[in-house]
Amino acid sequence: MTKNNLEENKIFIRDNFWFDLENTENKYAHIIMIATKPDIIKQAPLYLELKNRGELVILVHTWQHYDYNLSKWVLSEFNMDVDVNLNIFWDIHKKYSLIVERLWDLLIKIYNDYKKIPVPYVHWDTMTATTADKAAFLNKFAVVHVEAWIRTFTPSKEFYYNLFEGFEKWKFNWEEYYKSLQSFDVYERGSIEPYPEQFDTRAIEWSTWFFAAPVELYKKTLIDEGFPKEHIKVVGNTVADAIEISKHKIPNSTAFTKFPNMKWKPFIFITIHRRENTQKKERFMVIYNAIKKLIEDWIYVCFLGLYASEFAIDNYGLRKDIEELKIKYKENFAYWPALAHHAEVIDMISKAWAVVTDSWSMQEEANIVWVPCVTVRFGSDRTETILAWTNIIAPPINSKLIVEIVKWAIWNKKMINKKHLYWKDVSWKIVDEVLRMLKKDWKLFKFDDERLDLWKFFNWKI
Repeated sequence: MTKNNLEENKIFIRDNFWFDLENTENKYAHIIMIATKPDIIKQAPLYLELKNRGELVILVHTWQHYDYNLSKWVLSEFNMDVDVNLNIFWDIHKKYSLIVERLWDLLIKIYNDYKKIPVPYVHWDTMTATTADKAAFLNKFAVVHVEAWIRTFTPSKEFYYNLFEGFEKWKFNWEEYYKSLQSFDVYERGSIEPYPEQFDTRAIEWSTWFFAAPVELYKKTLIDEGFPKEHIKVVGNTVADAIEISKHKIPNSTAFTKFPNMKWKPFIFITIHRRENTQKKERFMVIYNAIKKLIEDWIYVCFLGLYASEFAIDNYGLRKDIEELKIKYKENFAYWPALAHHAEVIDMISKAWAVVTDSWSMQEEANIVWVPCVTVRFGSDRTETILAWTNIIAPPINSKLIVEIVKWAIWNKKMINKKHLYWKDVSWKIVDEVLRMLKKDWKLFKFDDERLDLWKFFNWKI
Protein backbone atom coordinates (compact mmCIF):
# COMPACT_ATOMS: atom_id res chain seq x y z
CA MET A 1 0.00 0.00 0.00
CA THR A 2 1.40 3.41 -0.97
CA LYS A 3 1.85 6.28 1.41
CA ASN A 4 -1.03 8.12 -0.27
CA ASN A 5 -3.29 5.13 0.23
CA LEU A 6 -2.30 4.95 3.86
CA GLU A 7 -3.20 8.63 4.28
CA GLU A 8 -6.57 8.10 2.58
CA ASN A 9 -7.45 5.28 4.95
CA LYS A 10 -6.68 7.24 8.07
CA ILE A 11 -8.80 9.58 10.15
CA PHE A 12 -6.96 12.24 12.11
CA ILE A 13 -7.62 12.81 15.79
CA ARG A 14 -6.04 15.64 17.74
CA ASP A 15 -3.45 14.87 20.40
CA ASN A 16 -4.87 14.06 23.86
CA PHE A 17 -8.42 13.81 22.52
CA TRP A 18 -9.18 10.45 24.11
CA PHE A 19 -7.42 11.45 27.34
CA ASP A 20 -9.57 14.59 27.57
CA LEU A 21 -12.70 12.57 26.88
CA GLU A 22 -11.87 10.09 29.61
CA ASN A 23 -11.20 12.81 32.16
CA THR A 24 -14.32 14.90 31.78
CA GLU A 25 -17.39 14.42 33.97
CA ASN A 26 -19.77 15.63 31.26
CA LYS A 27 -22.41 13.07 30.38
CA TYR A 28 -23.17 14.29 26.86
CA ALA A 29 -20.80 14.67 23.92
CA HIS A 30 -22.13 17.53 21.80
CA ILE A 31 -20.77 16.70 18.34
CA ILE A 32 -20.68 19.65 15.95
CA MET A 33 -20.46 18.40 12.37
CA ILE A 34 -18.79 20.63 9.76
CA ALA A 35 -17.73 20.08 6.17
CA THR A 36 -18.16 23.17 3.99
CA LYS A 37 -17.33 26.82 4.51
CA PRO A 38 -20.99 27.73 5.19
CA ASP A 39 -21.17 24.85 7.69
CA ILE A 40 -18.24 26.25 9.59
CA ILE A 41 -19.64 29.79 9.61
CA LYS A 42 -23.10 28.72 10.78
CA GLN A 43 -22.00 26.06 13.26
CA ALA A 44 -19.35 28.32 14.80
CA PRO A 45 -21.79 30.22 17.08
CA LEU A 46 -23.18 26.91 18.38
CA TYR A 47 -19.69 25.57 18.98
CA LEU A 48 -18.73 28.73 20.88
CA GLU A 49 -21.97 28.78 22.89
CA LEU A 50 -21.56 25.18 24.04
CA LYS A 51 -17.91 25.83 24.90
CA ASN A 52 -18.87 28.91 26.92
CA ARG A 53 -21.35 26.83 28.91
CA GLY A 54 -18.69 24.27 29.81
CA GLU A 55 -20.24 21.45 27.81
CA LEU A 56 -18.20 18.67 26.24
CA VAL A 57 -17.94 19.72 22.60
CA ILE A 58 -16.39 17.62 19.84
CA LEU A 59 -15.75 19.32 16.50
CA VAL A 60 -15.81 16.79 13.65
CA HIS A 61 -14.71 17.96 10.21
CA THR A 62 -15.34 15.60 7.29
CA TRP A 63 -12.72 17.54 5.27
CA GLN A 64 -15.05 18.10 2.33
CA HIS A 65 -13.83 21.70 2.07
CA TYR A 66 -10.21 21.47 3.05
CA ASP A 67 -8.28 24.26 1.33
CA TYR A 68 -7.29 27.60 2.82
CA ASN A 69 -9.99 29.77 1.23
CA LEU A 70 -12.85 27.37 1.89
CA SER A 71 -12.03 26.06 5.34
CA LYS A 72 -8.78 26.62 7.15
CA TRP A 73 -8.92 30.38 7.60
CA VAL A 74 -12.58 30.41 8.63
CA LEU A 75 -11.80 27.89 11.36
CA SER A 76 -9.14 30.17 12.81
CA GLU A 77 -11.34 33.22 12.23
CA PHE A 78 -13.94 31.76 14.60
CA ASN A 79 -11.43 30.16 17.01
CA MET A 80 -12.52 26.61 16.24
CA ASP A 81 -10.22 23.64 16.91
CA VAL A 82 -10.96 20.45 14.99
CA ASP A 83 -10.95 17.36 17.20
CA VAL A 84 -11.57 14.74 14.52
CA ASN A 85 -10.90 14.90 10.77
CA LEU A 86 -12.75 12.09 8.96
CA ASN A 87 -10.54 12.65 5.90
CA ILE A 88 -13.11 11.75 3.24
CA PHE A 89 -12.03 11.55 -0.40
CA TRP A 90 -12.87 10.35 -3.93
CA ASP A 91 -16.21 10.71 -5.73
CA ILE A 92 -19.42 11.74 -4.02
CA HIS A 93 -20.75 8.20 -3.49
CA LYS A 94 -17.49 7.24 -1.79
CA LYS A 95 -17.65 10.32 0.43
CA TYR A 96 -21.19 9.42 1.50
CA SER A 97 -20.18 5.92 2.55
CA LEU A 98 -16.95 7.03 4.24
CA ILE A 99 -18.72 9.54 6.48
CA VAL A 100 -21.27 6.95 7.61
CA GLU A 101 -18.57 4.34 8.24
CA ARG A 102 -16.02 6.55 9.96
CA LEU A 103 -18.47 8.55 12.06
CA TRP A 104 -20.30 5.35 13.01
CA ASP A 105 -17.08 3.94 14.47
CA LEU A 106 -16.38 7.19 16.32
CA LEU A 107 -19.87 7.38 17.88
CA ILE A 108 -19.74 3.75 19.02
CA LYS A 109 -16.34 4.26 20.65
CA ILE A 110 -17.47 7.45 22.43
CA TYR A 111 -20.59 5.68 23.73
CA ASN A 112 -19.27 2.19 24.55
CA ASP A 113 -15.74 2.93 25.69
CA TYR A 114 -16.14 6.38 27.25
CA LYS A 115 -19.80 6.23 28.36
CA LYS A 116 -20.74 9.55 26.78
CA ILE A 117 -24.06 9.98 24.99
CA PRO A 118 -23.44 11.50 21.54
CA VAL A 119 -25.63 14.46 20.56
CA PRO A 120 -24.76 15.30 16.93
CA TYR A 121 -25.62 18.73 15.50
CA VAL A 122 -26.01 18.64 11.72
CA HIS A 123 -26.47 21.70 9.60
CA TRP A 124 -29.00 22.30 6.85
CA ASP A 125 -28.80 20.24 3.66
CA THR A 126 -25.21 19.21 3.20
CA MET A 127 -23.86 15.81 2.27
CA THR A 128 -22.29 15.70 5.73
CA ALA A 129 -25.63 16.34 7.42
CA THR A 130 -27.44 13.55 5.57
CA THR A 131 -24.70 11.03 6.24
CA ALA A 132 -23.83 12.01 9.81
CA ASP A 133 -27.48 11.68 10.76
CA LYS A 134 -27.56 8.14 9.33
CA ALA A 135 -24.49 7.12 11.33
CA ALA A 136 -26.23 8.47 14.42
CA PHE A 137 -29.72 7.13 13.71
CA LEU A 138 -28.54 3.60 12.98
CA ASN A 139 -26.88 3.64 16.40
CA LYS A 140 -30.07 4.99 18.07
CA PHE A 141 -28.79 8.55 18.50
CA ALA A 142 -31.07 11.31 17.24
CA VAL A 143 -29.65 14.55 15.86
CA VAL A 144 -30.23 18.24 16.33
CA HIS A 145 -31.02 19.67 12.89
CA VAL A 146 -29.81 23.26 12.62
CA GLU A 147 -31.76 25.10 9.89
CA ALA A 148 -34.33 22.36 9.69
CA TRP A 149 -36.80 21.87 6.85
CA ILE A 150 -35.20 23.93 4.12
CA ARG A 151 -37.33 23.32 1.03
CA THR A 152 -37.17 24.89 -2.41
CA PHE A 153 -40.31 26.69 -3.51
CA THR A 154 -40.54 27.08 -7.28
CA PRO A 155 -43.04 29.12 -9.32
CA SER A 156 -45.23 26.83 -11.41
CA LYS A 157 -44.78 25.91 -15.07
CA GLU A 158 -47.76 28.11 -15.98
CA PHE A 159 -46.19 31.07 -14.14
CA TYR A 160 -42.95 30.72 -16.09
CA TYR A 161 -44.64 30.20 -19.45
CA ASN A 162 -46.55 33.44 -18.98
CA LEU A 163 -43.37 35.22 -17.91
CA PHE A 164 -41.15 34.02 -20.76
CA GLU A 165 -43.76 34.36 -23.49
CA GLY A 166 -44.61 37.84 -22.28
CA PHE A 167 -40.97 38.88 -22.15
CA GLU A 168 -40.39 37.72 -25.73
CA LYS A 169 -43.28 39.98 -26.78
CA TRP A 170 -41.86 42.92 -24.76
CA LYS A 171 -44.74 42.65 -22.30
CA PHE A 172 -42.58 42.34 -19.20
CA ASN A 173 -43.46 44.61 -16.29
CA TRP A 174 -40.92 44.43 -13.50
CA GLU A 175 -43.27 45.70 -10.80
CA GLU A 176 -45.96 43.20 -11.74
CA TYR A 177 -43.42 40.37 -11.75
CA TYR A 178 -41.99 41.47 -8.39
CA LYS A 179 -45.47 41.66 -6.88
CA SER A 180 -46.59 38.32 -8.35
CA LEU A 181 -43.75 36.54 -6.51
CA GLN A 182 -45.33 37.66 -3.23
CA SER A 183 -48.33 35.37 -3.83
CA PHE A 184 -47.77 32.04 -2.12
CA ASP A 185 -50.21 30.46 -4.57
CA VAL A 186 -47.72 30.62 -7.47
CA TYR A 187 -45.25 28.26 -5.76
CA GLU A 188 -44.98 24.50 -5.76
CA ARG A 189 -42.74 22.13 -3.82
CA GLY A 190 -40.92 19.02 -4.96
CA SER A 191 -37.91 20.46 -6.78
CA ILE A 192 -34.65 18.51 -6.69
CA GLU A 193 -32.70 21.79 -6.89
CA PRO A 194 -30.31 22.67 -5.46
CA TYR A 195 -28.88 19.28 -6.40
CA PRO A 196 -28.17 17.12 -4.44
CA GLU A 197 -28.92 19.24 -1.38
CA GLN A 198 -32.70 19.01 -1.68
CA PHE A 199 -32.40 15.26 -1.30
CA ASP A 200 -30.03 15.70 1.62
CA THR A 201 -32.29 17.97 3.66
CA ARG A 202 -35.36 15.80 3.16
CA ALA A 203 -33.46 12.67 4.16
CA ILE A 204 -32.30 14.19 7.47
CA GLU A 205 -35.65 14.93 9.04
CA TRP A 206 -36.53 11.38 10.12
CA SER A 207 -33.32 11.15 12.14
CA THR A 208 -34.02 14.43 13.91
CA TRP A 209 -35.41 14.92 17.39
CA PHE A 210 -35.00 18.68 17.69
CA PHE A 211 -35.77 20.82 14.66
CA ALA A 212 -34.20 24.29 14.91
CA ALA A 213 -36.37 26.10 12.37
CA PRO A 214 -35.16 29.49 11.10
CA VAL A 215 -38.61 31.02 10.45
CA GLU A 216 -42.28 30.29 11.11
CA LEU A 217 -42.84 29.10 7.51
CA TYR A 218 -40.58 26.11 8.11
CA LYS A 219 -42.32 25.13 11.35
CA LYS A 220 -45.68 25.15 9.60
CA THR A 221 -44.47 22.99 6.74
CA LEU A 222 -42.73 20.55 9.09
CA ILE A 223 -46.01 20.08 10.92
CA ASP A 224 -47.79 19.69 7.58
CA GLU A 225 -45.37 16.86 6.75
CA GLY A 226 -46.29 15.06 9.97
CA PHE A 227 -43.43 15.89 12.33
CA PRO A 228 -44.45 16.43 15.98
CA LYS A 229 -44.79 20.13 16.79
CA GLU A 230 -43.27 19.67 20.25
CA HIS A 231 -39.94 18.86 18.56
CA ILE A 232 -39.94 22.03 16.47
CA LYS A 233 -38.93 25.47 17.64
CA VAL A 234 -38.55 28.66 15.62
CA VAL A 235 -35.20 30.05 16.75
CA GLY A 236 -33.89 32.10 13.82
CA ASN A 237 -30.74 31.40 11.86
CA THR A 238 -27.27 31.01 13.34
CA VAL A 239 -25.83 33.00 10.43
CA ALA A 240 -27.18 36.08 12.24
CA ASP A 241 -24.89 35.28 15.18
CA ALA A 242 -21.96 34.63 12.83
CA ILE A 243 -22.48 37.97 11.12
CA GLU A 244 -22.46 39.75 14.48
CA ILE A 245 -19.07 38.17 15.17
CA SER A 246 -17.75 39.06 11.70
CA LYS A 247 -18.99 42.66 11.82
CA HIS A 248 -16.50 43.42 14.57
CA LYS A 249 -13.69 42.28 12.26
CA ILE A 250 -14.71 44.37 9.25
CA PRO A 251 -12.39 47.27 10.22
CA ASN A 252 -9.49 44.85 9.59
CA SER A 253 -10.91 43.54 6.31
CA THR A 254 -8.65 43.70 3.27
CA ALA A 255 -11.45 42.92 0.80
CA PHE A 256 -11.22 46.18 -1.08
CA THR A 257 -7.48 45.84 -1.59
CA LYS A 258 -8.45 42.91 -3.83
CA PHE A 259 -11.21 44.95 -5.48
CA PRO A 260 -9.91 48.55 -5.43
CA ASN A 261 -12.06 49.59 -8.41
CA MET A 262 -15.19 48.69 -6.42
CA LYS A 263 -14.46 50.89 -3.43
CA TRP A 264 -17.12 53.58 -2.94
CA LYS A 265 -18.82 52.47 -6.16
CA PRO A 266 -22.42 51.23 -6.72
CA PHE A 267 -21.29 47.68 -7.48
CA ILE A 268 -23.15 44.39 -7.63
CA PHE A 269 -21.57 41.38 -5.92
CA ILE A 270 -21.94 38.16 -7.93
CA THR A 271 -21.35 34.52 -6.96
CA ILE A 272 -22.39 31.51 -9.05
CA HIS A 273 -21.55 27.98 -7.94
CA ARG A 274 -24.55 25.63 -7.98
CA ARG A 275 -24.00 22.37 -9.88
CA GLU A 276 -27.15 22.79 -11.94
CA ASN A 277 -25.99 26.25 -13.06
CA THR A 278 -22.33 25.47 -13.71
CA GLN A 279 -22.56 21.92 -15.05
CA LYS A 280 -25.33 22.66 -17.55
CA LYS A 281 -23.76 24.68 -20.35
CA GLU A 282 -27.01 26.28 -21.46
CA ARG A 283 -27.71 27.70 -18.02
CA PHE A 284 -24.18 28.89 -17.40
CA MET A 285 -24.01 30.62 -20.77
CA VAL A 286 -27.27 32.45 -19.99
CA ILE A 287 -25.82 33.65 -16.68
CA TYR A 288 -22.37 34.46 -18.09
CA ASN A 289 -23.75 36.50 -20.98
CA ALA A 290 -26.01 38.41 -18.59
CA ILE A 291 -22.99 39.27 -16.45
CA LYS A 292 -21.07 40.28 -19.59
CA LYS A 293 -23.91 42.54 -20.73
CA LEU A 294 -24.03 44.24 -17.32
CA ILE A 295 -20.29 44.89 -17.55
CA GLU A 296 -20.60 46.24 -21.11
CA ASP A 297 -23.40 48.55 -19.93
CA TRP A 298 -20.91 50.00 -17.44
CA ILE A 299 -22.52 48.57 -14.34
CA TYR A 300 -19.90 48.04 -11.64
CA VAL A 301 -19.57 44.25 -11.38
CA CYS A 302 -17.60 42.31 -8.77
CA PHE A 303 -17.65 38.63 -9.80
CA LEU A 304 -16.21 36.15 -7.31
CA GLY A 305 -14.51 33.23 -9.04
CA LEU A 306 -15.55 30.18 -7.05
CA TYR A 307 -14.34 26.71 -7.98
CA ALA A 308 -17.55 25.73 -9.76
CA SER A 309 -17.71 28.91 -11.84
CA GLU A 310 -13.99 28.63 -12.59
CA PHE A 311 -14.61 25.09 -13.82
CA ALA A 312 -17.44 26.30 -16.05
CA ILE A 313 -15.41 29.19 -17.47
CA ASP A 314 -12.62 26.82 -18.47
CA ASN A 315 -14.90 23.98 -19.55
CA TYR A 316 -16.93 26.19 -21.89
CA GLY A 317 -13.95 28.03 -23.39
CA LEU A 318 -14.59 31.40 -21.71
CA ARG A 319 -11.22 32.01 -20.05
CA LYS A 320 -9.86 34.21 -22.81
CA ASP A 321 -13.08 36.19 -22.92
CA ILE A 322 -13.15 36.93 -19.22
CA GLU A 323 -9.48 37.96 -19.23
CA GLU A 324 -10.23 40.38 -22.07
CA LEU A 325 -13.18 41.79 -20.11
CA LYS A 326 -10.89 42.42 -17.14
CA ILE A 327 -8.57 44.48 -19.34
CA LYS A 328 -11.17 46.32 -21.42
CA TYR A 329 -13.43 47.16 -18.47
CA LYS A 330 -10.85 47.53 -15.75
CA GLU A 331 -12.71 50.54 -14.35
CA ASN A 332 -15.97 48.71 -13.62
CA PHE A 333 -15.18 44.97 -13.59
CA ALA A 334 -13.36 42.93 -10.93
CA TYR A 335 -12.84 39.18 -10.87
CA TRP A 336 -11.15 37.38 -7.98
CA PRO A 337 -11.02 33.90 -6.39
CA ALA A 338 -13.04 33.00 -3.28
CA LEU A 339 -12.51 35.27 -0.30
CA ALA A 340 -10.97 33.42 2.64
CA HIS A 341 -12.52 35.43 5.48
CA HIS A 342 -16.19 35.62 6.36
CA ALA A 343 -15.61 39.18 7.54
CA GLU A 344 -14.36 40.05 4.02
CA VAL A 345 -17.51 38.63 2.44
CA ILE A 346 -19.74 40.57 4.83
CA ASP A 347 -17.68 43.69 4.21
CA MET A 348 -18.26 43.34 0.46
CA ILE A 349 -21.95 42.48 0.41
CA SER A 350 -22.85 45.07 3.04
CA LYS A 351 -21.44 47.77 0.75
CA ALA A 352 -22.90 46.37 -2.47
CA TRP A 353 -25.96 47.84 -4.16
CA ALA A 354 -27.22 44.32 -4.76
CA VAL A 355 -26.14 40.69 -4.42
CA VAL A 356 -26.61 38.45 -7.47
CA THR A 357 -26.20 34.82 -6.52
CA ASP A 358 -27.36 31.22 -6.63
CA SER A 359 -26.17 30.69 -3.06
CA TRP A 360 -28.62 29.96 -0.26
CA SER A 361 -26.49 31.58 2.45
CA MET A 362 -26.06 34.86 0.60
CA GLN A 363 -29.81 35.20 0.31
CA GLU A 364 -29.86 35.20 4.12
CA GLU A 365 -26.79 37.39 4.54
CA ALA A 366 -28.15 40.00 2.12
CA ASN A 367 -31.34 40.18 4.17
CA ILE A 368 -29.43 40.64 7.41
CA VAL A 369 -27.15 43.41 6.10
CA TRP A 370 -30.02 45.26 4.34
CA VAL A 371 -28.99 44.64 0.70
CA PRO A 372 -31.33 43.60 -2.16
CA CYS A 373 -30.75 40.09 -3.52
CA VAL A 374 -31.29 38.60 -6.97
CA THR A 375 -31.37 34.80 -6.94
CA VAL A 376 -30.30 33.27 -10.26
CA ARG A 377 -32.30 30.06 -10.02
CA PHE A 378 -35.78 28.83 -10.92
CA GLY A 379 -36.82 28.67 -7.29
CA SER A 380 -35.49 29.53 -3.88
CA ASP A 381 -34.77 27.61 -0.71
CA ARG A 382 -35.03 30.94 1.10
CA THR A 383 -38.56 31.77 -0.02
CA GLU A 384 -39.09 33.79 3.14
CA THR A 385 -36.74 36.45 1.76
CA ILE A 386 -38.82 36.70 -1.41
CA LEU A 387 -42.05 36.98 0.56
CA ALA A 388 -40.36 39.69 2.64
CA TRP A 389 -39.74 41.71 -0.57
CA THR A 390 -35.93 41.61 -0.22
CA ASN A 391 -35.14 38.93 -2.81
CA ILE A 392 -36.27 38.23 -6.36
CA ILE A 393 -35.83 35.27 -8.71
CA ALA A 394 -33.99 35.77 -12.00
CA PRO A 395 -34.51 32.43 -13.81
CA PRO A 396 -31.42 31.34 -15.82
CA ILE A 397 -33.27 30.92 -19.10
CA ASN A 398 -32.84 34.31 -20.83
CA SER A 399 -29.80 36.58 -20.49
CA LYS A 400 -31.76 39.75 -21.32
CA LEU A 401 -34.34 38.97 -18.65
CA ILE A 402 -31.64 38.54 -16.00
CA VAL A 403 -30.10 41.88 -16.99
CA GLU A 404 -33.50 43.57 -16.75
CA ILE A 405 -34.20 42.13 -13.31
CA VAL A 406 -30.74 42.99 -11.95
CA LYS A 407 -30.84 46.58 -13.18
CA TRP A 408 -34.22 47.13 -11.62
CA ALA A 409 -33.03 45.66 -8.32
CA ILE A 410 -30.09 48.08 -8.24
CA TRP A 411 -32.10 51.24 -8.80
CA ASN A 412 -35.51 50.54 -7.28
CA LYS A 413 -35.79 51.46 -3.64
CA LYS A 414 -38.67 49.04 -3.03
CA MET A 415 -36.22 46.21 -2.41
CA ILE A 416 -34.55 47.97 0.51
CA ASN A 417 -34.96 45.59 3.42
CA LYS A 418 -38.07 46.05 5.50
CA LYS A 419 -37.52 43.16 7.87
CA HIS A 420 -34.56 41.28 9.36
CA LEU A 421 -35.88 37.70 9.28
CA TYR A 422 -33.34 35.77 11.27
CA TRP A 423 -33.34 37.23 14.80
CA LYS A 424 -30.34 37.23 17.16
CA ASP A 425 -28.89 35.09 19.98
CA VAL A 426 -29.95 32.09 17.91
CA SER A 427 -27.26 29.74 19.19
CA TRP A 428 -28.19 30.53 22.78
CA LYS A 429 -31.80 29.53 22.03
CA ILE A 430 -30.82 26.28 20.33
CA VAL A 431 -28.44 25.21 23.10
CA ASP A 432 -30.98 26.17 25.76
CA GLU A 433 -33.65 24.03 24.12
CA VAL A 434 -31.39 21.02 23.58
CA LEU A 435 -30.15 21.07 27.18
CA ARG A 436 -33.73 21.38 28.42
CA MET A 437 -34.77 18.32 26.40
CA LEU A 438 -31.78 16.32 27.63
CA LYS A 439 -32.49 17.25 31.24
CA LYS A 440 -36.12 16.18 30.86
CA ASP A 441 -35.67 12.97 28.87
CA TRP A 442 -31.89 12.24 29.22
CA LYS A 443 -31.65 11.33 25.53
CA LEU A 444 -33.04 12.49 22.19
CA PHE A 445 -33.67 9.18 20.42
CA LYS A 446 -36.99 7.56 21.35
CA PHE A 447 -39.15 4.72 20.10
CA ASP A 448 -42.90 5.29 20.08
CA ASP A 449 -43.61 3.80 23.50
CA GLU A 450 -41.11 6.29 24.93
CA ARG A 451 -42.16 9.21 22.75
CA LEU A 452 -45.82 8.74 23.68
CA ASP A 453 -44.98 8.12 27.34
CA LEU A 454 -46.73 4.73 27.51
CA TRP A 455 -44.49 3.08 30.08
CA LYS A 456 -47.16 2.79 32.75
CA PHE A 457 -49.31 0.66 30.46
CA PHE A 458 -46.75 -2.11 29.94
CA ASN A 459 -48.12 -5.46 31.07
CA TRP A 460 -46.62 -8.75 29.92
CA LYS A 461 -48.57 -10.90 32.40
CA ILE A 462 -50.97 -13.43 30.89
